[in-house]
Amino acid sequence: MNAGPSPSVRLVTAVLAVAALVLAGAATHGAWRTLGTPFPSLLVDPYGAFSSFYLPHWNEQRLPVRHPNPVVSCEGTPIDATAARSGVFPGQQLQDCVRRAHEAGRSHVTLEFLRRGARVTLEQPVRLFGSEELLFLFVIYAGVGGFLLWSGLLVLLLASRRDGAVAYGVLCISSFVFLLTLFDYHTRATYMPLFIVSRLGTAVGCIWLGYAFPERPVRFRRFWRAGLGGLCAAAASVAVWLLVAPHLGLETGWMRARVNDFSQGSLVICGTSILARLRGSTGRQRAELLSAAWGLALLPVLVAVGVLYGRGFYLLIPCLIATLPLSIGYGLIRHNVLAVTAVLTRRLMAVPVVLAALLASAFTWRGAHRLLATYGVPEVLPVIAAVAAFVLLVLLGRPLVNRLFFPASLQFRPTLEQLSDELAAPREPGAIRDTLERVVLRWLPTRRVQVLDTKELEALPHLPPDATRQLCAGAHLWTQEGAWQRRLLVPMRSLGELRGVLLLAPKHGSALYTSEDLELLHTIASLGGVGLHNTQVLHELDVLRQAQVDAAHDEKRLALAMLSAEISHEIAYPLNFFRHLLRQGGSGRSIDSEDVEIGREEIERLERMLVSLRRLSLPLPKLEPVPVLPRARRALDLIRDQLQERRLSCTIDVPPELTLLAEPDAMVQLFANLLRNAAQAAGDAGQLGVRAWAEGAERVLEVWDSGPGIPESARDTLFDPWVTTKQGGLGLGLAVTQRIVRRFGWNISVHREDGRTCFRVRTPLDGNARTPPPQEEA
Repeated sequence: MNAGPSPSVRLVTAVLAVAALVLAGAATHGAWRTLGTPFPSLLVDPYGAFSSFYLPHWNEQRLPVRHPNPVVSCEGTPIDATAARSGVFPGQQLQDCVRRAHEAGRSHVTLEFLRRGARVTLEQPVRLFGSEELLFLFVIYAGVGGFLLWSGLLVLLLASRRDGAVAYGVLCISSFVFLLTLFDYHTRATYMPLFIVSRLGTAVGCIWLGYAFPERPVRFRRFWRAGLGGLCAAAASVAVWLLVAPHLGLETGWMRARVNDFSQGSLVICGTSILARLRGSTGRQRAELLSAAWGLALLPVLVAVGVLYGRGFYLLIPCLIATLPLSIGYGLIRHNVLAVTAVLTRRLMAVPVVLAALLASAFTWRGAHRLLATYGVPEVLPVIAAVAAFVLLVLLGRPLVNRLFFPASLQFRPTLEQLSDELAAPREPGAIRDTLERVVLRWLPTRRVQVLDTKELEALPHLPPDATRQLCAGAHLWTQEGAWQRRLLVPMRSLGELRGVLLLAPKHGSALYTSEDLELLHTIASLGGVGLHNTQVLHELDVLRQAQVDAAHDEKRLALAMLSAEISHEIAYPLNFFRHLLRQGGSGRSIDSEDVEIGREEIERLERMLVSLRRLSLPLPKLEPVPVLPRARRALDLIRDQLQERRLSCTIDVPPELTLLAEPDAMVQLFANLLRNAAQAAGDAGQLGVRAWAEGAERVLEVWDSGPGIPESARDTLFDPWVTTKQGGLGLGLAVTQRIVRRFGWNISVHREDGRTCFRVRTPLDGNARTPPPQEEA
């Protein structure tokens, strides 16, 4: 994985950018100073050679001279080529001559050129450099040069294939200087050394690009490298000689002609090299070459056609040169030919769109301006037409660029609507993962999309060291692999928590991911994270709902078990009494009438219990005045056999007149449970009793025993059902007692005093019960 440009590359790029800005400012100032300067409707280079660098309307007919025919006289005054020794080049002599003729009021100047040994005389009109010349011979060239420089510096910064990147960078930087100084070379010649060096550098860059793009050939690598090094040394030597030779009085015509041939031949060599390598390539290399070959191979063909046509050719040169970075840029976007690890943004595409609009508006202005001279069009209309063309092309270029390179921006709304509809149905995590993968694959040209669980993320190879932290923070990241193999990870978060990760393979052809791709993927991942979170919440709700249903079932079963256990617990008292009577009758002893009456009343109480059991609910209490002492004695009769077996002594200290609002059966049940519990706790030959007294505004009923007391650990759960401290006990006696007490609006507590365990029931002093609470269904 590319870790980004090294500090040295950044420094060199920054220095080049600053130097380019300084040079552009100086060249622009020099071009501005040429406005209003006279010239003979043609241009010559500093050496006095005729230049094809001109505008078609300067001369109605094609001139009979060609480059590099030299000018030999102006207005009968010879042009002295040997004056270059003193720094006055032939081109400067011609400019001085034309300026003097213009100052003398001459509208034409007579020039003589040498062509094939014969002199050719031209009568040329004197013109002044105006806005049209400045626009088409400097501004457009400088703009295209700036586009090349911008493209080359970006590649130098971002590309991992350094050989191809450096070759392209050299070509772009040389071309920028060449195009920026081309106008100055034919007018002021201030930057003549830079022009010569950049012209040779551009030719070397073309050949270097043909050798190293997109990567160097494997076979004969040392041979090609040595040849390229020798070519660079030779070009540097030629540049030095061209700069020094005029000052030594040496003829440079032949060498300049060879440089011109070398410049045009370098384009042919570059295009031929690309086509030859394309023929022998396969697979990915062929796709890379095809994506960029149209510009690299088309440029020399178009230049050759332009040279043959000649007239107006230099108007088209900027458009032709722009095809080079456009083709390289297309190859970068579609196949990442130089292994760039950046993300494509719309801001990067704004530069070529604006440049194309500027070129179109310039030609629109020129065409409208030509109509001005022919049909008398108002002068403001060409400007309006140029501005309208610029705005129109910028507006049309935006959707065109979006359709070609940012399809995600067009798919944003329909994709999200479709995803929202499809995520509304799935409730299982697996279904949501399938939906996300299917939706992404519909618009993103990638080989594979996978939704990973957070646990699966740990087993993924080539992750950055802090991958989990970055994903939890909501940032996407790339695996640490090559530019063509690295995978994209997009976090799926909800409520600040990482729910999963979208894992995406490289796009088809290793095309660059765009900022719109990432924006749409982040939105899809967020919706997926919410969907996964919702499924988790729904699952937890289902579990909770099932737990509530199970708890309700358990509660009903517990209530039924409690009711049945309570009934069986209370039936035990009359059964024990009847067993006592049967044993007494079986032994031949007579049964007292009082015992018979007790038995009859117990049978009636059992019948009332059965009625409650049939209704499966506890009826509201029917309170009536109940004497307390008879109920306590009846309870003692029910546990008589236990008292006799354990030789327990029982005392009752209850006023005979004490009456409370209660239910007779429930009162017997209350005392029976407490006394039975006391009898079990007192042990053999122990003591227990019942007593009552007034305490403040309440009446206290107490059942006590002389047993060892209740363990401290059992006090908090003493009245809970199924909790007991006795071996073989059910733990229902005190629970039933508490329920009866609460039905009457009373309360019960347990204390330890004077070696006794005391269960105390507190009732109102006036004998009226408080309002009983609502009764729960059994």
